[in-house]
Amino acid sequence: TASVIDTPPVASTTAPATSNVGTYTISASGGTDNNYAFTYVPGTLTITQAVLTATADDKSRVYGDPNPAFTITYSGLKNSETSSVIDTPPTAISTATATSNTGTYAITASGGTDNNYSFNYTAGTLTITKATVSVLVSSASRVYGDPNPPFSASYSGFKNGESSAALDTPPVISTTANLTSNVGTYPITASGGADNNYSLTYTDGVLTIGKATLLATAENKSKVYGDANPAFTLIYSGFKNSETASVIDTPPTGSTI
Repeated sequence: TASVIDTPPVASTTAPATSNVGTYTISASGGTDNNYAFTYVPGTLTITQAVLTATADDKSRVYGDPNPAFTITYSGLKNSETSSVIDTPPTAISTATATSNTGTYAITASGGTDNNYSFNYTAGTLTITKATVSVLVSSASRVYGDPNPPFSASYSGFKNGESSAALDTPPVISTTANLTSNVGTYPITASGGADNNYSLTYTDGVLTIGKATLLATAENKSKVYGDANPAFTLIYSGFKNSETASVIDTPPTGSTI
């Protein structure tokens, strides 16, 4: 058997670890023996592609914004190589567009080719989060005792040319002030809005209630010459909420010149 060989031949190849995929000769040489002469027949070293895993990186963005740049992370590179050695790098894409609703979408990688690597692809996730819409409640004013005026608000932050009509549940605008609320200022608030693609932030408005105008008319009176003046009285018009002169803090007085 080979155990009797004085100096066994050695098999070697010129292919180092960095040799590209392909076939390389394995040659034998250097054997010596007292009883045997050597004839050498070469063999073949076949180098196959290493498997390179290309993982699409997870990304996130706000609804209505363009997709971010998609990137890929590699594992399985040999010989301290980097992705720069790849003949045709794979690309990462998603089906999500600027109008895609909030949620998660796959980021897929494909299309890579290389002489020394085959590719195994792992998908990433694109997370689309809600955009923020600011709701600015408009201020308003009215006279004491009158009904509240219609309340309104302006919006900023909508995407894709959308407007408040796109909201699943529009906010409700209201105030605590009613017909009998005294003169002063009251907050006008918005609340209750909800949407799949938008989160809402609110800025209050102010309802200013001004004084109602009360007409005080001195009633006509008469007297006999030399008599004391009669009691002077006033007639009012313009009261609100079925109120009477009894609510006046300091009633006016009638007098004559």
